[in-house]
Amino acid sequence: MPIAVAGAGYVGLTTAACLCELGHQVTLLEIDVERVARLKRGESPIFEPGLDALLQRHLGRALKVTTDLSEALDGAEVLIACVGTPPTASGAPNLSALWRLLGDLRRQRRSGELTVVVKSTVPPGTNRRAQQRLGAGFAVVSNPEFLREGTAIHDFFHPDRIVVGAAQPAAARQVAALYRGIDAPVVVTGWEEAELIKYASNAFLAVKLSFTNEVAAVADSLGADGLTVLRGVGLDRRIGPHFLAPGPGYGGSCLPKDLAALRWTARRRRVRLDLLPAAERANRRQRQRVLAKLGPVAGKRIAVWGLAFKAGTDDVRESPALEIIPALLAHGARVVAHDPEARRTFAAALTGTGVQREGSAPASTGVPAPGAGLPDGLTLVDDMWEAARGADALLVLTEWPEYAAAPPEAIRTALAGDLVVDARNLFDPEVMATAGLRYRGVGRDRGFHPPA
Repeated sequence: MPIAVAGAGYVGLTTAACLCELGHQVTLLEIDVERVARLKRGESPIFEPGLDALLQRHLGRALKVTTDLSEALDGAEVLIACVGTPPTASGAPNLSALWRLLGDLRRQRRSGELTVVVKSTVPPGTNRRAQQRLGAGFAVVSNPEFLREGTAIHDFFHPDRIVVGAAQPAAARQVAALYRGIDAPVVVTGWEEAELIKYASNAFLAVKLSFTNEVAAVADSLGADGLTVLRGVGLDRRIGPHFLAPGPGYGGSCLPKDLAALRWTARRRRVRLDLLPAAERANRRQRQRVLAKLGPVAGKRIAVWGLAFKAGTDDVRESPALEIIPALLAHGARVVAHDPEARRTFAAALTGTGVQREGSAPASTGVPAPGAGLPDGLTLVDDMWEAARGADALLVLTEWPEYAAAPPEAIRTALAGDLVVDARNLFDPEVMATAGLRYRGVGRDRGFHPPA
């Protein structure tokens, strides 16, 4: 099926490449001229495992890239909107890019009906408003994405469900047919139900993670093994084992934004929510719990492994590192930090020299010159062992495999001190102790009582 995809950000680029893999002809529309030029050279502007190979396989064949809307629409039966909807200060998503796209579509209206699929994350009621703005000749369908950064291609081809929200059954069937060949339940529903499924799913995950971290904190105070506790909890089929891994708190482009947007939606409808604000407060508190495990840091050199909000991506939006590292500096520490992919995006986010949109991330090639615009006391390095060498303590914030594979004896040799705060629980406490390291995990820091 000939398809246009609007937006070559994280979601749009992944969606376009994967649809080509399913046998569709796709034209990718992007207004960023530099990004289009890079794509035409076969360069992916974002880091996502497996995406480069898909792009190289399909660019110039099943996949075309353009800045021209009329070219993208030529012959297309479906246009998929993957434009950014970043959060505003109120928590409401900024829908200006979506409304601009729909306005352009209406002005360039052609003969025949066009199905407009809204894959961007939008608040309930948006697809209904989109249909009203476009009018006759267009069929609007809500088709929210559930892609996880670092595993987006796997998630596209092996989803838990495909959600299709529409007012017209024929349009719903057309969109469901885009995914023919993928073995997953298809949930066909109305617009508002589809929109709310996306928000509710991510809000629930945020609540579950905050609950997990609070259980881990109680386990620490009792001298209990929190991971054993949570493993036992997860064996209950009603709860399940997923998202029961304690850590430094959730981040990224989806959970914080979608939870805030669901709260905003509820406020507009005069619905009082108690659980979601509590989850947000618990997430902020978790960053402080991790900091407390380091003890006094004034005058100390702290090595930080991990800047991205999770492994497998260079995305630092709402990353724990963006809050924890400035706090360390404010308390008088010197910080030397490493990340295999996110050094450039972290520097850009910290210095305000880069803007990330929903579904996209700055290119990961290149690293700012050492100290260029960074706060005093912070150094970013391109070698994890250079970060650790001579440090008084090591703080692990991202679960990259190369960190998990680091031999404890080598860590002890590199550090000047002996403290490891492992906010991702990558290491075995007993093995770390045998290597002469004081180990503090999350839920595995027996008897640790953080300051009130």
